[in-house]
Amino acid sequence: MINRVAIALISTAAFCFVQASANTQQLPVYEVARVTTQLKLDGQLSERAWSEVTSVGAFLNNRDGSPSKVTTEARVLYDDKFIYLGFRAVDTNVWATMKRRDEHLWLEEVVEVFLQADPAVPNYIELEVNPLGTMLDIYLLETRKPLHYESWNSEKLRWAVHVVGTVDGKEGDREWTCEIALPLEDVATAPHLPPQPGDRWRMNLYRVERLPQVAELAWSPSLQDDFHVLSKFGEIVFTDHRVPKN
Repeated sequence: MINRVAIALISTAAFCFVQASANTQQLPVYEVARVTTQLKLDGQLSERAWSEVTSVGAFLNNRDGSPSKVTTEARVLYDDKFIYLGFRAVDTNVWATMKRRDEHLWLEEVVEVFLQADPAVPNYIELEVNPLGTMLDIYLLETRKPLHYESWNSEKLRWAVHVVGTVDGKEGDREWTCEIALPLEDVATAPHLPPQPGDRWRMNLYRVERLPQVAELAWSPSLQDDFHVLSKFGEIVFTDHRVPKN
């Protein structure tokens, strides 16, 4: 029989292994291509520019970084006026009920963008969109310290969603897709606007799924029950690689 000392040593070793894995987590980096003309946002990701660039990579379980069976894809582009984000969320049971801007969308199904242009300045922008096309846009002065939700709305922000199925919480759906165009002028802390090739910003992308199973997924897992962990954000690098719209 294993004695208590041995059990304690095994438990300590396991804890140290988990801690070491967390401390050595490699944060993802994504190179952002420049699109030659502004995208027409209809939520369908059908324009050629999206197919010309790779996805950011797998979305993992945010709490522990493990793989997820819930498929999520995202891509990023930019031009002189906007940074564009496209999401594809495979979903057999699309569900949302909130229709008013700046509601607490994270309580239902949603995709999310966290963007910090200068890691030396704690300001960051959070965007959330649900399958009904409802937007939550927040400007945060530092971690979890936003301007009042309804006191800051991006005036030129554009977005659209497309659902292959119905948003009713019933089985039989296939997926939903989302496009977002965030005006670069809103990213007040950016060293250069528009970004210059080689500029590096911090970013994280998330998806919250409620039906048919609960999942909280991240491009760069925070390894906590919290999305607002800036030190775990990945990086985007702006490039001069150009892709056509059509």
